[in-house]
Amino acid sequence: MNGKNKKNTGDFKRIALMFPGQGSQYPDMGEEFLGSNGKYSRYFEISSEVIGSDILKIISGRDRNNSLDDTRFSQISIYSLSCALNDYIVNDLSINRECIDAVLGHSLGEYSALYSSDAYSFEQGVKLVGYRGKIMSEADRSAKGMMAAVLGTGISIIEDVLGGLKGRVFVANYNDYLQIVISGYEDAVGEAIKELKLRGVRKIIPLKVGIASHSPLMKEVSDKLGRFIEENVKLTDMKLPFFSTTEVAYRYRNDIKKTLTGQLTGPIRWVDSIEYLLKKDVGIFVEVGPGRVLSGLVGRIAQRSGRDIIILNTNKMEDIENLKNALKKEGIINEA
Repeated sequence: MNGKNKKNTGDFKRIALMFPGQGSQYPDMGEEFLGSNGKYSRYFEISSEVIGSDILKIISGRDRNNSLDDTRFSQISIYSLSCALNDYIVNDLSINRECIDAVLGHSLGEYSALYSSDAYSFEQGVKLVGYRGKIMSEADRSAKGMMAAVLGTGISIIEDVLGGLKGRVFVANYNDYLQIVISGYEDAVGEAIKELKLRGVRKIIPLKVGIASHSPLMKEVSDKLGRFIEENVKLTDMKLPFFSTTEVAYRYRNDIKKTLTGQLTGPIRWVDSIEYLLKKDVGIFVEVGPGRVLSGLVGRIAQRSGRDIIILNTNKMEDIENLKNALKKEGIINEA
C-alpha cells in the first residue's frame, strides 16, 4: 500500500524529523550515501565555496591542516549532510508531507530543521551556519567557559548543587532523564563537578569546548548572530511545522531570529520537547543526519513514558533502507 491509497491523513502515523547537533560528526560520515546519490555532493560544493575550504576533504581526513572537530567545520559539515539527507527523504522518497507533524533539531540541528521547513534556502543556511561556527570558534579561543555532561543522576541533585553557584553555572541541555549538560565559567563548573562527585555522582565528562554554550555567558555571541540574521538572512513562511526545542513550542517566520539567538543563551529542553510530541501521538521519529545520538535519547524518553514508537535514522545506507521499508509499510511514501 502506498500513501495515495490512504483515505485521509488521520490514517497515518504522525512523523517528527529530528536533526542532530555538533558532536554527531565523525570521519567519512555520509560517504556511503553520497556514493549512491552523487547529485547531493553539490551541497558540499556550495558549502565549501562559502567557507573557503573543501568540506569533503575535511570529513575524509584528506585535509591535514583542518580538523572535522573544529567548530568552523563540524557545524557546516553536519548542516550540509543533514540537508542533503532531508531532501532525499522528503523529495526523492516522496514522503507524504501531511504526515510530518514537526521538524526539530538539537542545538545546531535547529538550523537544518529550519531548512527542512523552508524557512530559508540551503545557500542562506550555509552562510548563517558558517557565520555561527566562526563566531563560536572565536569565542572558544578567547572565553574561559566550560561544559560538562553529567550522567546517571536526576536533575534534582544537579539543580541543588547549581543553586550554590547561581549566575556562574547553568543547565545547558536536558538531554534525557539521566543525561544533563552543565555550562558556565570554567572555575565554577570545576567546583560543581567536585561537589557532584562528593554527592555520589560517578560519571561526569568534561566536553572538549572552551565556551559555555546555552548559557547567559553567550550573550555577546548571541547579539552578533542577531545582527547577522537581521542584515543577511531572508526568512520565508514555513511549509513544514518547525518546533523549537528551547521554547518547547511551534515557531513561525517572525519568531526565528529570537529563537536562534535565544538558543545560544538558554538551555536545550530536549526531554520536554519529546514528551510534548509523544503526547500529541507522534509515532515515528526519524533522525536526519550523522549518527544515532538523538535516536537513543528519544528511545529512553519514550520508554519512560510507556509509548510504543518507531525510531529510524539515516546514519548508514543500511539504516536508510530500513527507513524506506518502514515508511512504505506505514503507507506514507508516495512511490510504487
